[in-house]
Amino acid sequence: MAGAEGAVPPEVEAKAMMDRARELIRSGHVEEVIPLCDEVYRRFTTSRVPALQVQVARALGNRGVVMAEKHPDRIGEALVHFEEVERRFWSPKQPALWEVVAWAMVHRARVMMDQDRPDLGIAGLGGVLRRFGALEKQHGLHVPVGMARELLPAAYNQAEEYEEALRLSDELLTRFDGSDDSLHVEHMAAALLQKGVALRGLGRKDEALGQFDEVDVRYCQHADPRMRALVASALMSRAFVLLQEDRVPESISAMDAILEHVGPSPSPRLLDMVLFAKFNKEVLERRVQVERERAARKLKAKPKRR
Repeated sequence: MAGAEGAVPPEVEAKAMMDRARELIRSGHVEEVIPLCDEVYRRFTTSRVPALQVQVARALGNRGVVMAEKHPDRIGEALVHFEEVERRFWSPKQPALWEVVAWAMVHRARVMMDQDRPDLGIAGLGGVLRRFGALEKQHGLHVPVGMARELLPAAYNQAEEYEEALRLSDELLTRFDGSDDSLHVEHMAAALLQKGVALRGLGRKDEALGQFDEVDVRYCQHADPRMRALVASALMSRAFVLLQEDRVPESISAMDAILEHVGPSPSPRLLDMVLFAKFNKEVLERRVQVERERAARKLKAKPKRR
């Protein structure tokens, strides 16, 4: 609501700017995000008003997300932002800031996983659950705590601690079984995927293929980009197993499934999958053709019986 002279209150203005930044990140149009974050930080960073502190923390977190995703050479800067959010704004006496702090901790853990440091990812995600797990239904913590639970099996798989990843995946499947909440559905899909990865790591490859197939069958029709990315990851994991097992015809079908799912206009995050599928399909089809030609030559060279 505008003030007596028509001025927008600073906390309303700052919130609108950070809501805009969040929408830009979600839509992939991040060019304007950093200027918005920098303006909020510059204008309000010294404020002691709780509502403005929330927006300053969001500015740091949003800036860190963009640095991590779009500027690989500035990962250190992203981590500094996430750490500043936790250092400056975590307090058990300020629940209005808990959600922003939880997200900063989740983002930092995800960056550590991307940097091939699953040990630090596990530590960070565990910290989120220890600090906020019991408060999950309060103060907007539902989504960041749920994301920490979703990412933890992936971190253990990355660390090759497959038994723990399997246990955590089964725990998530039990927790969210039967729920139609969109966030819970995403957690279910991720848990099925990570269960498959854990089974593959334990050498139980046929069971792993079953998990990857289930992700595809259950969720292939979802339009949400995050769900489509999870299905694409399951199809990729299935293709890896089939390639390792040298099951050539099934591997070719798996590459076709990836290309069909991703479609003719893949998002930037799925381009590597498209390149992988196209390259391996070409290699496998060339191999099949060479084997057919070799078999035909042998048949032609075989002496005829008189």
